[in-house]
Amino acid sequence: MRILLISIFLMGFCAFGQDQRIFTYSLTVKTTKGVPDVGRDVVFIETNTYERLTYKTNSSGQLDLTLDHGSHWLGSVGEMRNCIDLETSHGGKANRTMTYNPESYERENQILPDRRSIAFKEVEQYRLSPAAEPTKTESIINIVLLDRNRRVYPKIDVSLVCYATATIYKGITNGNGGVSFKIPHGQNYEIDVDGVESLKWVDLANTPRTMTMRIMFQPRTFKETQADKFIVQNVPADVKPSSSHARVKMKVRKDGSTAVNENVYIRMLKSNKVYKAKTNDQGDVTFMLPIRNKYFVDFEFQRNADEIDLSKVKGIAYQEFTVNYTVDPRLSDIENFIPSVKDLVEYDIHNFVDKQYPEPTAGDIDFQLSWGNKFNESSKEALLEIGMKVKSKMTRKTSEPLNICFVVDKSGSMMGEDRIDQLKKSLIGFVQQLDKTDVVSIVVFDNNATLAVPAEKVGDKKKIIDIIHAIQAGGGTNIYDGMVMGFEEVKKFKATTSINRLILLTDGYGSQPPEDVIAKAKSYISGGIELSAVGVGVDYNQALLSQLASAGGGLLHLAGTSANIQEVFQRELESILYPMAKKATLTVTYNDKIVYRQLFGYSNEQVTNGQMNVAIPHLFPGLDQLALVKFDLIDATKAIENEAVHVKLEYTDAITGKKVELNKKIHPEWTTATGELDMTIDKEHKKVLAVAIANQSMKNMANAFEGGNREDAYTAVKSSIAQIHNIFPNAQPEELLAVIDRLQEYVDAFELLKAHSNYDGGR
Repeated sequence: MRILLISIFLMGFCAFGQDQRIFTYSLTVKTTKGVPDVGRDVVFIETNTYERLTYKTNSSGQLDLTLDHGSHWLGSVGEMRNCIDLETSHGGKANRTMTYNPESYERENQILPDRRSIAFKEVEQYRLSPAAEPTKTESIINIVLLDRNRRVYPKIDVSLVCYATATIYKGITNGNGGVSFKIPHGQNYEIDVDGVESLKWVDLANTPRTMTMRIMFQPRTFKETQADKFIVQNVPADVKPSSSHARVKMKVRKDGSTAVNENVYIRMLKSNKVYKAKTNDQGDVTFMLPIRNKYFVDFEFQRNADEIDLSKVKGIAYQEFTVNYTVDPRLSDIENFIPSVKDLVEYDIHNFVDKQYPEPTAGDIDFQLSWGNKFNESSKEALLEIGMKVKSKMTRKTSEPLNICFVVDKSGSMMGEDRIDQLKKSLIGFVQQLDKTDVVSIVVFDNNATLAVPAEKVGDKKKIIDIIHAIQAGGGTNIYDGMVMGFEEVKKFKATTSINRLILLTDGYGSQPPEDVIAKAKSYISGGIELSAVGVGVDYNQALLSQLASAGGGLLHLAGTSANIQEVFQRELESILYPMAKKATLTVTYNDKIVYRQLFGYSNEQVTNGQMNVAIPHLFPGLDQLALVKFDLIDATKAIENEAVHVKLEYTDAITGKKVELNKKIHPEWTTATGELDMTIDKEHKKVLAVAIANQSMKNMANAFEGGNREDAYTAVKSSIAQIHNIFPNAQPEELLAVIDRLQEYVDAFELLKAHSNYDGGR
C-alpha cells in the first residue's frame, strides 16, 4: 500500500533490520473475563491476492505465525472482522493482546449517520455540577480530559451526541479538566472533543447511574482558521500527531511532474468540512486531520484523486504518501463535464423513497390509493399517491442452477457514502441465499483486476464471506479487465441448463474507451452469457452500463445512494429466481374537473383525453414503490367528491402466462377549511418532489448549456439547491445528500469556469 501508518491500533512494532520477506506475528486473545480464549477462529486475507489462511488459538489463547509472502494482510478474529491490519512487505515482527468482544468492536466501528441529514437540538450543560445526582430517567456522565502525564485541560469543548433523539448536549471542561452531563439513559452517545467528532462513545443501559470516563487528550499544536468555505491550517514543520489529529503529509505529482504551488483540498466525508492548502516548491503539503473520519483528496481539475481512511485509527498516527493524478478532462473542459440532453442521467425516485405498504391479501401484487391533501374552494392542485406492493415471501423458484460472477468496482471513490461497506453486506446477503450447488465467482477491480473468488460451487459459504469482508476501496477504475476476467470465470461452468450471468457493479467511468468495453462484452454475450449492470451513486457512465445491460439481456439497476445497493442486489437475485410479471401497465382515468398534469416515480407515460398510461418495470418480491400523480383542479366545489379517479393495473403472470387485472377508484375528500392546503405534509412526498426538482433543473441546465446560455444553465442548477433546502429547511434526508452533492458539483464547475481558481468541495 501507499500508506505508512504508525498507530497504537497496531499495538506492535516492525524491526526493519530483519529479512525483508519474513514477518512474525504473535497474537493473544482473551475473553471479557480475562481468561484465554481457546480455539478461537482467526482468518487472514492478503488484500492483493485474496489468499486465505485459517488458524485457531491454542490452549493459552495464543497464535504465532510467520508470513513469508504477501504485503498486506487483514485479520479477523471470530466475528471481529478486519481487526488486525498488517503491512508485511518489509518483514519485521509485531505482537498484540486483545479482548474478544464482538459487540463492543461492532459498536466501535459502526456506520454512523451523516450529521448533515439530522436537525439536532442543542442542550447546554455548561454549569452542571459534578455532584449532580441521577434521576429515574437520567444518568450522570463525568468526562475528564488528561494527557499521558496526567495533566488536565480546562476550557475544552465537549459534546455528547445522541442520534436516536437528535440531541447534542454541550459542555466545556472546568479547571480540573472535567465536564459533567445529565442525559437520558437507555441511549447511545458519541463523544465529540475539541471539534473532533465521535472521538469516543458511551452507551447507557436503562438504569440510572453515575460514571466517570477519562479520555486521553492532547491540545492542538497548530492553528487553523475558516477562510471562506475552507479550513486553512498553519502547520509547523515539526508538528507531531496527537490523540485527536493524524499528521498527513503528501507529495503531489501532476501529469508525471512535481506539482508546485498546487491547491490541494481534503474533503471530509459526511461533513461540510474542506481543508485547503498549497504544495511547496518540492510538491509537498501537510495536513492535521481529525481521526475517526474518511477523506477524499481533490484538486481543481480532479476530484477523488485519492482517499484517506482514518476511521479506525486509535492513538497517535501519521501518514506519508504520494498522490499521482492527471487532469480530468471533464473538469478542465466544462464542455465534457456538463451532460448533453441525450446523455443526461435522471434520478430514479424509487431509490430515495422508503415507504412500506400492506402485504397483498389476494394474489401476489396489489396497490393502494390515497390523496396527499384534502380539497376546498381554494385548492388548485391535487396529489394522488399510488403505492405498489408485491408479496414479500414467494414460493415459486426457477429450477435452473445459477452460474454467477460479480465484477465489483473497488476503486477509491467506492469509499464514499460507505459504498464499499454496503456493497460487502449486499454481496454477503446474496451469497447466503444461494444453494450449495450454485456456482459463484468474484472479480474485484481498481487499476487492475483481481480474481478474489474463483468460479466454484458455493459449498462452504464462510470462505467466500471471509474474502468479501476483506475487500477494501482504493485505486482507479479498470472496468475492461475486470469484466473480461469475470466472463472467463462464467465460461468455466457455462451450461445450457444453467443461468449464466455476469453482474457488473461500478460507481464511475472506466479507463478504457466505452466502445471497446461494449465490443468485448458482446463477444462473450453472443456465446450465451447474460450481463446485468449496477450503477452506484451520482457519477457513473449510464450510457455504457445501459448498452452493456441491453446487449447482455439483463437488467440495468441504478442505486442512487449506498443504502440502495442492498435493495438492488436483492432485486437482481429475485429477478432471476422469482419470475413475477411481464408487460405490467398502470392506467389512471380522470375527468374534466381533475386534470392530469405530471407523474412522479415512473417515466415515458402516454397521455390521451382523460387517461394516462405508463409501463411498470421490474416487479419483484417485496417491492414497495411509491408514485405520485399531480392533478390540476378546475373550479373545485364540494361536488368534486363525486368525481372519482380510477386506477387499473394490468400484467401477465410470468409463470402461468395468464393476464391479471386489478381495478380501484378513489374519491376526493372535501373539507370546510379555508385557505391553501399543504399537499406535501408527508416526508416521502417531499422527497419525491425534491428529486423531481433535481431532475428538472438538470434538464434545464443541459438544454440551456447546449443552447449556448451558460448563465441560465448555472442559474437553473444553483436555484434547485435552494428549492430543495426550502422543502427541507433544517436538514436534508441522508439519501438526498448525494443528489445535492451532484448539483453542487455542477455549480462548482460553472464557478470554476468563471474564476479558474475558485473551488467548492461539493456539499
